[in-house]
Amino acid sequence: MKLTKKEARDYFRTKRKQMSATEVEELSEQIFHQLQRIDFSDVDVFHIFLPIKSNNEINTWPIIEWLFSLGKRVVVPIVEGNEMISAEVQSSFPIRIGKFSIPEPEVFSVIDSTQIEVIFLPMFVADLQGNRVGYGGGFYDRFLQSTAENVQKIGLSFFSPVEQITDIHRGDVPLDAMVSSTEILSFGGKSFNVLK
Repeated sequence: MKLTKKEARDYFRTKRKQMSATEVEELSEQIFHQLQRIDFSDVDVFHIFLPIKSNNEINTWPIIEWLFSLGKRVVVPIVEGNEMISAEVQSSFPIRIGKFSIPEPEVFSVIDSTQIEVIFLPMFVADLQGNRVGYGGGFYDRFLQSTAENVQKIGLSFFSPVEQITDIHRGDVPLDAMVSSTEILSFGGKSFNVLK
């Protein structure tokens, strides 16, 4: 399937909206289990989004608790204007609902985004080249300009990739990998050590 970003966004937004709460939880759990297969032993600082429940986004809370249980540092985004800042949090951090209904931490420390080693990105879908389709606001594409050049960009999606997103432009930052409920895919020759 070859789609423009708008076509992919509209199609997969509708598909995601039609999912039941049970489906969202079950597929989120499967994505979490896939992630646990990747060897992150040499990674310390992770950036991960907090889910907007009303949008049927992937439930990332089990992933966050797992990262804390491994002794990792966890960073979540806070939207400020047209940018995102990196907010480091501690286990069991309290949240409030911020801009665009996005959950945000109430207690956090701002860190330099260049410290982040792995970013788990929200998205609707990606294509087989690793091009990601998100909400279209460009927040993550701008945010990635402030991160280290070698940061690992891993998209999380309920859906398998489509063949091609046809209207990619220079500002779009491709993923290194994506994790769905059924598979881990690497792009651009990037390799990840899958444990089991």
